[in-house]
Amino acid sequence: MKTNCWEENQCGREPGGKVANKRGVVCPVPLFTLADGFLGGENGGRACVFVIGRLNEHDRQCVCSQSPDTCEKCNFYKKLKKKYKNAFAEPVFSKFISNADSRC
Repeated sequence: MKTNCWEENQCGREPGGKVANKRGVVCPVPLFTLADGFLGGENGGRACVFVIGRLNEHDRQCVCSQSPDTCEKCNFYKKLKKKYKNAFAEPVFSKFISNADSRC
């Protein structure tokens, strides 16, 4: 697997992470299993902006970004967008998880 958002940003909110262990708050992005393998990442690790866009307001409080709009300031987001161009897009992600959901 390639580097995931929680590894790149070292937020510590992944399961077993230092912040998650201390505060008991795990980010929903590493738990989003339908995105496993998207752009080579683990769960939502390379689709964080798209996962965040699907969360309700309560769950967004547990992630580094309260809104997908602020993701555009994130260096990891910028790297993925630059590297994957059109493949790093909501329609591509939606199709990916739709296909994953149909396999379950």
